[in-house]
Amino acid sequence: ALCEDTGYISGKICSCVKEIAKNIITTELCSVMPINECTFDNFELKYYTDADSEKRMRSILKVCKEYAENFNPENSANLLFMGAAGLGKTHLSLAIAGEAIKKGYLPVYGPAENLFNEIEKERFCSYGNESNSYNTMINCDLLIIDDLGSEFMTTLSKSILYNLINSRILSRKPTIISTNLNMKELESFYSPRITSRLIGNYDARLFLGKDIRQ
Repeated sequence: ALCEDTGYISGKICSCVKEIAKNIITTELCSVMPINECTFDNFELKYYTDADSEKRMRSILKVCKEYAENFNPENSANLLFMGAAGLGKTHLSLAIAGEAIKKGYLPVYGPAENLFNEIEKERFCSYGNESNSYNTMINCDLLIIDDLGSEFMTTLSKSILYNLINSRILSRKPTIISTNLNMKELESFYSPRITSRLIGNYDARLFLGKDIRQ
């Protein structure tokens, strides 16, 4: 390695360290969801059989490709993917994550339930102190919260969600959230202050069609 295995060149992290970190994060992502199988190339528009859903999904695919191509953790937008189950929300989220990894950025991905449970577990074990998982989710280049609304909700999980959303808005770090719920359901399940931040700070995209997994 250029750094002679020190990890640093002229006081900066060597590219070899970034490559190792990229491989680790890819492995972790793959353990949750097959990221290598969820690419833009294998996102099939043929499953959206009626004209309205095909047109809508073609537009969303274009938006996601452009988002991934131009991704930068300092100025990329927040995305909110909404719509029924099995319409490709997770697939496109992971396709974006895969492209971000290729650029050398480090995303964090997980179903809402897994992410919140990990934070709650670490807080319990550390007697209320901030968890490593929480800090990682706050500071990562791209946070992807999948399937929001399917988790078992507690007062703590609602607080975690608000803090994650609000902290990343304030620090201008991009987040992608996917959910099967509409805005009224999100407000009912969580709180108006959470939905107001989603409405005001996220680019919402409604997925149309029939469950392609069937």
